[in-house]
Amino acid sequence: MKTPNIVYIHTHDLGRYCQPMGYDIPAPNLMRLARQGTLFRQCHASAPSCAPSRAALVTGQYPHVCGMLGLPMPDMAYRLNDYSHHLAQFLHDQGYITALSGMQHVSFAPWAPPEEYLPYDFLLNHTPTKQQNYDPDKTVPAAVDFLLQAHDRPFFLSVGFLDPHRDNRDDPRIFIESQPAFEPADIDDRARYCLPWPHMPDNQITRREMANFKMGVELMDNDVGRILLALDTPELRANTLIIFTTDHGPGVCEMKCTLTDRGTGVMTIIRGPSDERYAAATAFNGGKVIDALTQHLDIFPTICDLIGAQQPSWLSGKSLMPLVTGEKESIHEVIFTEQTYHADRQPRPYRAVRSDRYKYIRCYDTALPRGVDRGPAQEFWEAHGYLEMPLPEEMLFDLVFDPHEAHNLADSPHHFDVLQQMRGHLRIWMEETKDPLLDGKIPEPPKDYTK
Repeated sequence: MKTPNIVYIHTHDLGRYCQPMGYDIPAPNLMRLARQGTLFRQCHASAPSCAPSRAALVTGQYPHVCGMLGLPMPDMAYRLNDYSHHLAQFLHDQGYITALSGMQHVSFAPWAPPEEYLPYDFLLNHTPTKQQNYDPDKTVPAAVDFLLQAHDRPFFLSVGFLDPHRDNRDDPRIFIESQPAFEPADIDDRARYCLPWPHMPDNQITRREMANFKMGVELMDNDVGRILLALDTPELRANTLIIFTTDHGPGVCEMKCTLTDRGTGVMTIIRGPSDERYAAATAFNGGKVIDALTQHLDIFPTICDLIGAQQPSWLSGKSLMPLVTGEKESIHEVIFTEQTYHADRQPRPYRAVRSDRYKYIRCYDTALPRGVDRGPAQEFWEAHGYLEMPLPEEMLFDLVFDPHEAHNLADSPHHFDVLQQMRGHLRIWMEETKDPLLDGKIPEPPKDYTK
């Protein structure tokens, strides 16, 4: 079996909100990739927070299993329990050259320096700045330079982009964090013809925030396009598998850091090599759309199948190949998602189970703070009582009749049997994975290693 090169492209806070998923948020390069590959419309992150989501994808383990219950920041200091479980280490052991350019978010100095902990052969853009462990301006040039070099073995290249994460440094209205924030002179005109996120009221404030988000998506898509231009050279097009996804939903209230589909739903596209000698990997080609329930945890076992390697014992997902080949219409009866901490020591302990029809969310602290990456839309909601809204301990949603997850059925007598069934699914999963929330006690974050 020939083993393809693998390029993993990931963005920050995109969710499913751009053109290939049907939204009026142009992303022509991603649209082209989707038409060439396979779009997974019902894919979910394991967590709606940056580091836990990424850690789950690259280890194939739930965040509470791999150790990343929050962000690896000075006042949190989370890190992986075992960096040898990282996908890059696994592929290195299979004979791959491994390289990283840009964001990774599972290892930060001083408690887990990337150059010591990350199992990449090459850190192409390891030039620490005030904000990151790399220089965003160098992410694309470093990646393209690596791609165009001659390699004597297959390679795994991870390319991580900041955008369209909200710019928390300069202006909370802007969703462009990779460069100095700005609003164009015609922002009011752009906002006039925007439609805000589906769960938000339609007004000047929310439309303007969406207009800024569109700018972040545009910048991200341009960067992705520069990577794809290199990957479309004849040799790389013939022998390279591309995986594109994001970590979770946008940094808007009731999206990021929530276990609604707005928080965990992620656009995922996989394009295979064009050379038929790469066998199963070419099955991703052809503009396929898959509606079956999938998750980030499925990517690691899928790669194992594609390169003919035995799946490590620690993996929790399932290979996507039966869906892509048409052998099966579904691979999951239910999937599980979680949230414990984000960027501070204030816990946000949620657990959820989702089937094709129902979503059950359990909240382990109903005094939770609401909202993340606070911006104008959240300020508008706060002026109308957002922070005083009660948070239920249990939530049950019928996703057929309530896709926006707005009508809680946990107290509905007509849904008692469904509630019991979903409670059971969640309890068994928490027991099997030794979830620290099982006894209701929220684990304390690690100490600050910088002090």
